[in-house]
Amino acid sequence: MTRKLLVVDDDPALCQMLRRILGSVGEVLTATNGLDALRLLEAEKPSLMLLDVVMPEMGGLEVLRAARRLDKELVILMLTGSSDLEIAKRALEEGASAYFTKPFEREVLCAEVGRLMGLPEGDVSGRPWRVRP
Repeated sequence: MTRKLLVVDDDPALCQMLRRILGSVGEVLTATNGLDALRLLEAEKPSLMLLDVVMPEMGGLEVLRAARRLDKELVILMLTGSSDLEIAKRALEEGASAYFTKPFEREVLCAEVGRLMGLPEGDVSGRPWRVRP
């Protein structure tokens, strides 16, 4: 079975960049708003979702809550340009598995995606994704 990842961010360029970076992990689906994300979540059943916190119309925390109702096993990695620790705390309390601030280091994000998906250390982004101590 092909692994599926869902990238949700209102920045289409970031969605495309993450599609390229994570394409070796599996099929990468993208959505630029919360409603499309929930539709894809229901239809495609991805195993991991990278979710932006701040989006127009339906914010990431709202999408997170709705996604948890649809799929309790979904691994959710939050992404945001804000360094507000209260938002990070709320996201983790509501079921997010991890929280990254933008900009992020490609290798670190790939390492976390690999870890969350239970992949052996290997090549996720065109380079080894293991974070070196």
